[in-house]
Parts: sequence; C-alpha cells; structure tokens
Amino acid sequence: MRRPRTAALAVALTMVLTPLIAGATPALADPPGGTLRGVYHSGDFCRSYGAEGVQNDLWDWWYCEQRASANNMWFLWTFTY
Repeated sequence: MRRPRTAALAVALTMVLTPLIAGATPALADPPGGTLRGVYHSGDFCRSYGAEGVQNDLWDWWYCEQRASANNMWFLWTFTY
C-alpha cells in the first residue's frame, strides 16, 4: 500500500515543481475568436500563408507572432467573423 501512495506523491510534486524549476511558461492559448493555424520557421512564409488564406476566404483576418521563448518560431493566428 505504501508504494502506490509514495509514487502518487512523487508524481504530484514533480508536476507542481517542474514548471517552477524550469521557468516554463504555460501553453499558448488561442486569443479570443482566434485559431492557431500553424507554426513556421520563416516570418515571410507565415505572412504569405496568412494573406493567401484571406484571398481564398479561409479566414477573415490573421497575424503572425514571433516568440523568442519558442526558438523564434512564427505562429499564425487566424480569425473568422
């Protein structure tokens, strides 16, 4: 009986302490009304794909966001109204 309780406690402590020790940020959340459509290495590609989606009526508005915390990757957020 003791081992499962000890293991459960160890898992719980690990889940609580890991983000504090590693300095992790919470997962990206979609902005209100927005959808994450892709993550890209190139800002130019992100912008061209966002503009192409508007031209083809896939979404109404978009923006690309670069995040240093994600190795300078580009995130394409789209919005449909």
